[in-house]
Amino acid sequence: MQQQQQSCASLPLMRFFAAVPVVVVALLPSFASAFINGIVSLKGSYKADETTSTFPVTFSTGSTKVEFFDLAVSFGLSTPAEHTVNNTLGNPLFNADLLAMRRSSTGPGQLTIQVPISNSDLYNGAGTYVLTAAVLRATGNQNAYLFRADPFTITFNATLS
Repeated sequence: MQQQQQSCASLPLMRFFAAVPVVVVALLPSFASAFINGIVSLKGSYKADETTSTFPVTFSTGSTKVEFFDLAVSFGLSTPAEHTVNNTLGNPLFNADLLAMRRSSTGPGQLTIQVPISNSDLYNGAGTYVLTAAVLRATGNQNAYLFRADPFTITFNATLS
């Protein structure tokens, strides 16, 4: 009888410890880093002005449990004739440090970065351009960081104002 009372008394404690892994797993996505896995195409054309126009680049994101020590995006612009291989950056335009912007933990969804592109950046005049977004990230342990770069591109038509 005493043994049965002991096991009944420990039942709430056992339920608590059984629920802990479920709670921990449920909280993991909120601690996850953003993982850029695609880029959304621009609908329509882009109209640049002389100084203040920005091109909205929207990334689709997933999540990962890997912590990034560096997560940045470098943007470059080229014409389709110049963009002969997928690792062509083109003329450098803009760098976005996602860690400094506190955008490295967005999780699944979308992330939009406004990239300044003015008339002077459209060096070939109005027409078709390729915007390359090189996503650069570093992960790992101190003295053994792993570096990776993934290119994403958008082809778009630009007009001048």
